[in-house]
Parts: sequence; structure tokens; C-alpha cells
Amino acid sequence: MNIRDIFGLIEQAAPPHMAASWDRCGVQVAAAATDASKVAVALDPTPETLAESLAWGAQVVLTHHPLGKTPRLPDRLDTHHEALRLLLTHGAWLYAAHTTLDCAPGGPASWLADELNLSNRRIVDPQGATPRVMGIFKEVTMDGFEAISFPDDLDVDRLHFDRDALRHAPQAFSCPEPQWPAMRETLKRCPDVSAMAGAVRLVEPAEPFGYGIAGELPEALSFEAFMAALWKAVPRSFLTLTGQAPATVRTVAYCTGSGASCAAKAFALGADVFLTGDVTHHAALDIRGLGLTIDAGHRVLEEEMMRRMADLLSPKLGANGVSVRFFESADPLRAVLRP
Repeated sequence: MNIRDIFGLIEQAAPPHMAASWDRCGVQVAAAATDASKVAVALDPTPETLAESLAWGAQVVLTHHPLGKTPRLPDRLDTHHEALRLLLTHGAWLYAAHTTLDCAPGGPASWLADELNLSNRRIVDPQGATPRVMGIFKEVTMDGFEAISFPDDLDVDRLHFDRDALRHAPQAFSCPEPQWPAMRETLKRCPDVSAMAGAVRLVEPAEPFGYGIAGELPEALSFEAFMAALWKAVPRSFLTLTGQAPATVRTVAYCTGSGASCAAKAFALGADVFLTGDVTHHAALDIRGLGLTIDAGHRVLEEEMMRRMADLLSPKLGANGVSVRFFESADPLRAVLRP
């Protein structure tokens, strides 16, 4: 399957426009190969994970975390250097879906909300909204209106307008927001059409995106019952708690990765419990009075997210003869109990 088509399927679940301004999503390491038959999915592009993926024969490795947020030279022998060496010597692509996947509503990041059966879901820390379509319309009478809706994978470079048909049958066109610039360029190349056309943002609900999900459990649970459900869903041997535990839990919020900065917004949405990772000492001091925050570690929520990403891609890529395999990672942190 063509590499760009593989990336297109990845970006359906992790839209590029949702990337944070400070992030480095997308292609991390390019390769000469134009087709792939094996895609590896993992949390981190560590040398260990890359070596295992490449030994399996992956031509594309999809990770959540990027190889680096800023470009750097391989000027010292470290894990960055080894990761590059492995990818370059095997001629494999590396692609990262980082904040693009964290922010995508209804995607793999919603796995815990699905496990807990949360309803009335909303974004904890909104980053924007995606207007669903733009319309191109002919500025003449709309009698005899004919509508054409372009698919998400519209190839605007191959788009052409039947000028004679447009003159006799006014039409309206719509396409997803990422295609707007190309659509405008296409119109510019058709002066006898663009002279009679205009672009408008259609009045449709925008889909919000951002960090974290909040929602309601099917019924209020005692704190003990909630923790039992959480232990069942979250595969980790220990959790760290900050703040006072509530007597009952109905509204739950969580943020994958390092989401301590979202705590105040989560509790403002009525969360009884907020779950995230990487809660530092000073962050804990600031948020302990807001409610109970549970630190599950940075890895645990995102490891399962990438497992679900592999499950999501597998049938789509499999239909095109591409095998998908998820590669587990070890938790770099562990609790050691006093003897």
C-alpha cells in the first residue's frame, strides 16, 4: 500500500490541524520506500521498540511520542542516535501522532471513557473546533440547485469543473476544512467559473477538539466501588492520589499524558475525580484543594490508547494487504514496597 495512503488513514484518526503549536507531529524520519506491507504501532520510538518492530519487518513505525519536539543533530551516541541508526539502516519510515491523537474527539484517546461507559462527554481543555465543511457556490439563481458533497479523501488536484454544466445548472460544492486552500487554488485556475463563484463557511455545528474527556458514570458509585472499576480498567500496579477522596463518584474526567494543568478545568466541569499522569510536587500542592486527582503515570493511559489505535487501523489497512502489529512497552516507573 502506498505510504501516503497509509498516512492518510492515520490522519483520519489523528487530524494534523489538531497538533499543538509546540508539537512535532507527522513524519519524523523519511525513507525511500513508497509502499509498505507492515505497520508497527507503539507508544515510544525507543531503540528497543524500534529494533523489535524492524526485526518483524515493519516499513512504517507509528508512535505516539515524537522522536523529538525540535530537530537535532545525531552529534552524540545516545538513544536518539541509535533510533536514527536503526530507522535509516532499515530504510523505514517513522510517523508520530502525538497531540493530534490526544485531541481527537471520539478516537482512541476516548478508550477510558468507553471502558467506564461515560455519558454526556465534553472536552476538558478545548483547543479549537473543526467546522465540518466549506461551500463553493455559484452566485446566480439557485433554481434547479444540485448539490455535490465531496468525500474526505477528495483529490482536488484531479478536480475539474464542467463549465458548460455550471452555466446551465447552478451547483454547490462542499469539502472538509483541510481541503479549503486547494479548493480555492482550483477555482483560481478556472477563471470563467471562479468569476461567478464564492466561498462560504456553511452553517453547521463545529466539532470541538482538545485535551481530556469528562463525563458521567451510568450511576453514582461509592469511592471504593469506583476504585475497583478503575483498577479493572487501568493496568498498573500502583496509583498516586492527591486531594480528598469523595464519598461517591458520578462525574469522572481524565487527560492522557501529562495533564495536571487541566485539573482546575476538570473540576470546574463538576468532576468528582480527575485522572492523569506526571503530577509533580508543586502541581499537587496547587490542585489538592480542588478535588481528588489520581496520577496513573504518563504511560498507562497512552499505552492503551496506542493499542486501540492499532486495533482501529488494522481492518482498514488489512483490507489493503497491510499487516498491523502493536508493540508493548515496559513502564519505566515501578513501585518498590518497603520489606
